[in-house]
Amino acid sequence: MKTNLEIIQSFYDAFKNNQKNVYLELCDENIEWSVMEGFPNGGIHVGRNKVFDKYFPAMLKNFEEFHATPDEFLSFGDKVIVLGKYHGISKTKKKFDVEFSHVYLIENQKITRFKQYTDTEIIQKSLE
Repeated sequence: MKTNLEIIQSFYDAFKNNQKNVYLELCDENIEWSVMEGFPNGGIHVGRNKVFDKYFPAMLKNFEEFHATPDEFLSFGDKVIVLGKYHGISKTKKKFDVEFSHVYLIENQKITRFKQYTDTEIIQKSLE
């Protein structure tokens, strides 16, 4: 049985390495994925398929490169907070680097909720 911290670390590793079957298995079927308004395709997305088959492809269409690089993982009971940076290049050829905080809720060994915090203005300026 993995700890909550190990679940989230495995999620980032699988996502980075495009191991879809691995990161999908770590998520609850009815995951709630909350992205800040002002971020491309911001809002609340519910359901594993909606998050990974609709939200991510639509959001990533705005970028030539997009990376979420975790720097620190903090575990608090059923929650894990990840601090890191988004960096990449938009379709308008503008580079960006912006810090993020991700908050995960883990229940019964599955990620059930995600909430993003970041400076959306930096991302929006890269899209102009």
